[in-house]
Amino acid sequence: MAPISPSRIENLRNIFFLVFLVLVATIIFTPLLITRGFPFVAEETLESILLFVQVALAWYVFQLYEKTVRRREKEIEKLEREYQKREKQLLETFAYLGKINVQISYIKDFLKKLKAPKNKKEMKEYLDDILHMALEVSQKAWLAVRIIDTKSLQTLSEYWMKKSGGENTEVVKVGNREIIQMAGDKKFCNEKGYCVLASAGSRPEEERAFLFFKENGEMDPEVMDFLKAAVNQCEIIHTLFVLGQPGG
Repeated sequence: MAPISPSRIENLRNIFFLVFLVLVATIIFTPLLITRGFPFVAEETLESILLFVQVALAWYVFQLYEKTVRRREKEIEKLEREYQKREKQLLETFAYLGKINVQISYIKDFLKKLKAPKNKKEMKEYLDDILHMALEVSQKAWLAVRIIDTKSLQTLSEYWMKKSGGENTEVVKVGNREIIQMAGDKKFCNEKGYCVLASAGSRPEEERAFLFFKENGEMDPEVMDFLKAAVNQCEIIHTLFVLGQPGG
């Protein structure tokens, strides 16, 4: 359907009013124009026929004008919906680019920490920084990383990061066996809403980092990728610390 230009609408409106005025004039002057009837048609009958034809023609022109206006209004509504759709896409694109820029900035900070911590205090500082970045990107109420010996199921270390005034994390009880099971599940979560992401695994292979948190809905794929990068970074820091120890 070809679009209807505003100038065409204006022309149709002018034509409609012109035709309407002509028809009104002819209706008014019809009795004066017809002074006598025809052999087979009385004067009153002829006037009635002409008046009916003139009114019908006026109604037809009006309907044509209304139809054209309705088509134009639908086109305007369609354009407005398209504009709103494009505006939404543009805003989402800017938001996505902003989020990506933030993630790139944080990943650069990750890379700056690719060195062996001198002691446990320094390792905790590194891991706290990583969890803080992950918390800012994911906007979770809290995040925790637990380093587990997957053979003995022993907790080697654990670090928490939560928003101030947020959820009471003392009530969060998730066992190591449950964490490892959730990490192996495709959904990464249990029925309570606790989710786990495991590190890729490095040396020593039995020691792995597990990032767990609470998720109330479907997670953004970009956020998921960032959290995976964060837990891998936590394991790298831990591994560098272990290798830097005597006998590591």
